[in-house]
Amino acid sequence: MSSCFVGMMSGTSLDAVDAVLVDFGSADCKPKLIKRCSVDFCVELKDMLTVLAHADNVTFRQLAVAEDALTRVYADCALLLLEGLPDKLQPLALGCHGQTIEHQPNWLPSYTLQLFNPSLLAELTGKNVIADFRRRDLAAGGQAAPLVPAFHLSVFHSAVKDRVVVNLGGIANVTFLAKDSCLPVVGLDTGPANLLLDYWYQLHWGGCFDAGGLKAAGGRVIPALLERALADDFFALPAPKSTGREKFNPAWLNLLLAEFAADEFAAVDVLRTLVELTAVSLTNEIKRLDPNAAAELYICGGGWENAFLVERIKQLVLPRQLFSTASLGIPPEDVEAAAFGWLAWRFVLNKSGNLPSVTGARGERVLGGFYPA
Repeated sequence: MSSCFVGMMSGTSLDAVDAVLVDFGSADCKPKLIKRCSVDFCVELKDMLTVLAHADNVTFRQLAVAEDALTRVYADCALLLLEGLPDKLQPLALGCHGQTIEHQPNWLPSYTLQLFNPSLLAELTGKNVIADFRRRDLAAGGQAAPLVPAFHLSVFHSAVKDRVVVNLGGIANVTFLAKDSCLPVVGLDTGPANLLLDYWYQLHWGGCFDAGGLKAAGGRVIPALLERALADDFFALPAPKSTGREKFNPAWLNLLLAEFAADEFAAVDVLRTLVELTAVSLTNEIKRLDPNAAAELYICGGGWENAFLVERIKQLVLPRQLFSTASLGIPPEDVEAAAFGWLAWRFVLNKSGNLPSVTGARGERVLGGFYPA
């Protein structure tokens, strides 16, 4: 039987579907990445998803149209990935996260909504699909996020050195992996990352993102704005905690700016302050988890490409050493997609995919639902 799975996801940046083909049957029990690809969202789809992610009222028609369009991008990406593969590398299933529209684990009733049609993807690709990974953890009393720390534990744990794995996506999150495997894994969302940076850059300069952080590097931190942003209640919450666009979004930033004579702020200085907000809120949590500065730090996610942000994080976590997850065998841009392939593999094995110490769930659970080809 094949030990290959495809992991697919689209994150809070609302820009593309990423897919990786991963072999989980290697002799050293480490996953082997075989192939990757990405398919960008068209402007119309990105606009639809942005509206849904920030709307107070939506129609069933809006949800259905966006879900259909999104799923077809997933199918295009999967078919591109699978093109020309020999039989021995055909995946047993596609593990798909879908697009989070809203995540409210602390409301009553709690809920998390990922837009995606796994039945349609199975029809379009002719492959088994495993999806809906979050709601079982939520049903068990957990936050349903972050889920990736379980994958981090499986593939990045060291018996000789504490490690901190940082994901810089739309939202930033951290996983603390103690070298002592008897100690619980800690993982949590720390606050905004690319989400606000991309929004502000697109608003003032166009394009998709601040390549390398070059624009932000030319600005200056606005101390009063940074202090007020860090005073948000979210940053003081203990773990387990998770967040997303429903919290850190353009409206949140604009309300913050409205407390000041914001017209006096240069746009580049606001961008620079948002970099500092991400770096400080993230490294504050790292220092709390690793007070003796004994851990190695590994970064993944699209934010790895923001050299200025990474440099600020590097400066703030000294004397800890900072690396890319590529040095552990998985390129930064592939870690999160690979994690959903791993969750699909765990589902097929009937093994748990969550970490109660991270999500707060009542226990370990098998995550996902199966949609046969």
